[in-house]
Amino acid sequence: MSEDVDTAGQVTFPNAELVAHQREVEFWQDDGNLSRASERARGNFLIARQVFDGYRDKLRTFDEGEVLPGIRAMPLPGHTDGHSGYLLESHDQGLLVWGDIVHFPHIQIKRPDVSIAFDQDPALAATTRSRLLDLVSSEGLLIAGMHLGELGFARIKRTSGSYGLLYETEV
Repeated sequence: MSEDVDTAGQVTFPNAELVAHQREVEFWQDDGNLSRASERARGNFLIARQVFDGYRDKLRTFDEGEVLPGIRAMPLPGHTDGHSGYLLESHDQGLLVWGDIVHFPHIQIKRPDVSIAFDQDPALAATTRSRLLDLVSSEGLLIAGMHLGELGFARIKRTSGSYGLLYETEV
């Protein structure tokens, strides 16, 4: 989100519309959440608020369902209450952009129960991760996320009760 505003606080893409889950906006705007945040996390609150303020006139929130033609929101709570993935489907293929539900793929794919300090609800994040890994592996969805590394696109394979990450060049 920090790339959405420049160092002077001006929006980076002035003609863009910012589309976010209503609970996500509420979470970052809540002063109670800010007051309970660690010193390290407070900076994230300030950045998020700066982005929401910068795009105030072009901010559209959603609760569920299709957010843009052909793009459906998928709730992935735990990292934050309104954390969402975005599912793009065409014919028999799909791509899920899953955001921050996995931060350390080399650990969390094999051990979805492992959470990080920035997960607002670690137990819920772990449950969501497990459910999501089941879904993407069984449906063969292509995934993309912020922490998948340079290759950026991968699939999850389940073998012998464990998950594995196969980058798109390996599929």
